[in-house]
Amino acid sequence: MGVSRFIPRRYGALALSLGVALSGIGSVSPVQAASGTTDHAKAAAGYVAAQVEAGGLSASVLSDAIFALAGSHVGATAVGDALTQLAIKVDAFAGYGGTLKPGALGKAMLAVIVAGGDPTSFNGHNLETDLRGLLVTSGADTGRFSTAYINDQALAILALAATSGGVPAAAGDWLAGKECTAGDFSWDGTCPVGAGSEDPDTTATALMALQAAGNTAAADKATQWLLDQQAQNGSFAGYGTANVSSTGYAAQALRAAGKTTEADAAGAWILTLQYGCGVAAANRGAIPWTAADPGFSLVDATAQAVLAFGAARLDQLSISGATAAAPTLQCSVATPRPTSTGVTVPTEPPTDALVGDSAGRPSPSGTLLLIVTLLSVCGALIAVRRPGHRR
Repeated sequence: MGVSRFIPRRYGALALSLGVALSGIGSVSPVQAASGTTDHAKAAAGYVAAQVEAGGLSASVLSDAIFALAGSHVGATAVGDALTQLAIKVDAFAGYGGTLKPGALGKAMLAVIVAGGDPTSFNGHNLETDLRGLLVTSGADTGRFSTAYINDQALAILALAATSGGVPAAAGDWLAGKECTAGDFSWDGTCPVGAGSEDPDTTATALMALQAAGNTAAADKATQWLLDQQAQNGSFAGYGTANVSSTGYAAQALRAAGKTTEADAAGAWILTLQYGCGVAAANRGAIPWTAADPGFSLVDATAQAVLAFGAARLDQLSISGATAAAPTLQCSVATPRPTSTGVTVPTEPPTDALVGDSAGRPSPSGTLLLIVTLLSVCGALIAVRRPGHRR
């Protein structure tokens, strides 16, 4: 005897609808399924992408955002927007209309290349020609880009390393000549660096530039210095303070030097500071500069921290092949609801919390809750109408 005998006609449509709903389980659209992620590294990149889309970032932070998204292989759409915004701000940033700044020019040029733009024609400028024109070709400062400090010189070298013309040998030699005996670099080239003033940020950037320029002996010394500076918990301290920016830069440079284990340890420490589902939705996935003192811009700290999560060397980054969108941190928590029997059961999570597997199928937990809910409704209808059919 089928169940249908106990369901009056006016409930037939509802039963049919329930059947259709049940048959549709498993067909959640891939777009909805991909809207969230439990990959905390990609969630951090997603936070960065959202800040780019919101606008208002400086040229320097836009460049950092491009590096972070390219290194994470997500957010190609946001990178395109960042490039558009950078074009508006590059003149003031790089010093056009006045004295060109080699570090800012190199950073902007590298961001353009990583984003897939043309550095020879960007907002009316040939960034590559202009940067190469700053190279000192005679005297004690041969190989230096204008009045560049160490980080400026490193960024200029990395930008040119990403071009077909490559790095002038003199530029790498000048940088190598500023390495301290211990293997580290200070921002202004002063040696030795005093205790508490160690600068892993500058050293890491210089290390990548030395690698790109082919100065292997100096690069090896810088690599060993970074290894010696890493704390047991994986972090790096800049000027005496362990922070995610110094740790992100150091991890990226160490990874490029083949020190994967140490780079992974740095990334693991960074993730201990990441904001999760307990904060406002707008900040989920972000990573503060430090736990006790966020320090500066949350988006810049996050962009620099993201470099620890597998990013290639700066001059080897590319947005090519990245996903168009950048995911956000998945935060779906089932909310309990009381039932008529006093038993509390979880409600069905919202559709956008059903994160799919690699084939785009919804997760078993959300599907099971939906089945239980629909079957409960069917059972309740049957129980209510059964007394009227006791003939």
